[in-house]
Amino acid sequence: MAGGITTSVGALDVQSIVNQLIAIDAQPLQASQKKLSGYNTQLSDMGKISSALSALQTAMTSLSSGSFLQAFKVSTSDSSMANASISSGGIGGTYALKVNALAQSRQLVFDQFNGGVISDSKAAITSAPDELKFTVNGEEQTIKLRDNPGDMVSLQSMSDRINAQGNGVASSVVKTDGGYKLVVTSTASGTDNNFTISGGGSEGGAAGSTLGGLTQSTTALAESRAASNAQLTVNGVSVSSGSNKLSDVVPGAEIDIYKLGDVTVTLNQDTAGIAKNVQNFVDAYNQVLSTLSSARSGSMKGNASILSVQQQLQTVLTTPIPGADPVSSYAYLSQIGVAIQKDGTLKLDQTAFNDALKKDPTAVRNLFGNSNSNGIAQLMSKEINSMLGPSGIIQSSKDTINSRISIEQASQDSLSARLDVKRAQYVQQYTNLNTLLANMQSATSSLSDLLK
Repeated sequence: MAGGITTSVGALDVQSIVNQLIAIDAQPLQASQKKLSGYNTQLSDMGKISSALSALQTAMTSLSSGSFLQAFKVSTSDSSMANASISSGGIGGTYALKVNALAQSRQLVFDQFNGGVISDSKAAITSAPDELKFTVNGEEQTIKLRDNPGDMVSLQSMSDRINAQGNGVASSVVKTDGGYKLVVTSTASGTDNNFTISGGGSEGGAAGSTLGGLTQSTTALAESRAASNAQLTVNGVSVSSGSNKLSDVVPGAEIDIYKLGDVTVTLNQDTAGIAKNVQNFVDAYNQVLSTLSSARSGSMKGNASILSVQQQLQTVLTTPIPGADPVSSYAYLSQIGVAIQKDGTLKLDQTAFNDALKKDPTAVRNLFGNSNSNGIAQLMSKEINSMLGPSGIIQSSKDTINSRISIEQASQDSLSARLDVKRAQYVQQYTNLNTLLANMQSATSSLSDLLK
């Protein structure tokens, strides 16, 4: 609408009169604004319903696939020998491990220069070559020890150059009571991660071996070691592993072995974890009902589509799954401890669920999801897909509300423009009347003066 009048001159308060008249004329606009606010609230409520349905669908994902039953607890008989954690795809049972050897990384130690100990890690090694060649996993890499002829090479600079390459081999300078040592180690254990070095001599293997201008003493030779795999048996079956972290010897578990000996790994079904997945489904379903109820008692009161959503979901819950005998198997949620309450919500009886799970886990899995795709979670997910799809009840309701919003916005634009025109007309009309009254008052005053 146009700006208001800021002054009033004459017998009439033009601004007050115009504002009162416009207030009456603006009633259709105010009604439209109220209606638009209601539509926006409806659209917001439909968004909340859509989000709640999506959350329910997510909560049913593991139930549909049956993966919710793959919840296990794992333990070891001796945590000082081995530790285990759950991964995926577990199979319950007891697994006897006999560890005969641990995996080791290759390590070389050099501790002498010119026949004596190295007393300064930054002193020049005059016999050092210009480069070292590393072969790691069959790939040869060259490490420059000097950028230019005559550059100094020390124990520390040699270690730094090796580390800078990042080629699966790490180096360190270790200080001992007798001096300094160069330690070169593969960053991963096992024979597949073995390495060899050449440059300025052989890589070691005997006291007096030289490499990079350095010499290996008897002590350094004893501190060196070859790469090796872990050797063990699992339930009597021989296993070799390049790592002491075993990810594929016990289905569903990752095992870290620490020392030699016998240890037992046990996987038990985690009934609490399984029930939690079912509880997540129950909570998500109840949240959908709560969101629907809130909309029906508020902006969507009397809306048939909201009631339809609830009815369609309840139909899935109350229909037995095809092919399941309710006497010898599980065909209803109530048979596994998931019951519909008087208000339509779901409630999980975990004791009853655990009993059903213990009695027939396959039937529990098939109740939610099976190869025929007619489990409750599968059918409900399909129903939600239909509701949320382009032509589904949720999207159709949103489209209808958005259409009404567009109509009201266009109506408001038209009403506002008409009010602007009316305001201008009222201002002109009552300003002219004010001027006329002022002139009449002036004429009356002059006549009165003449008659005196």
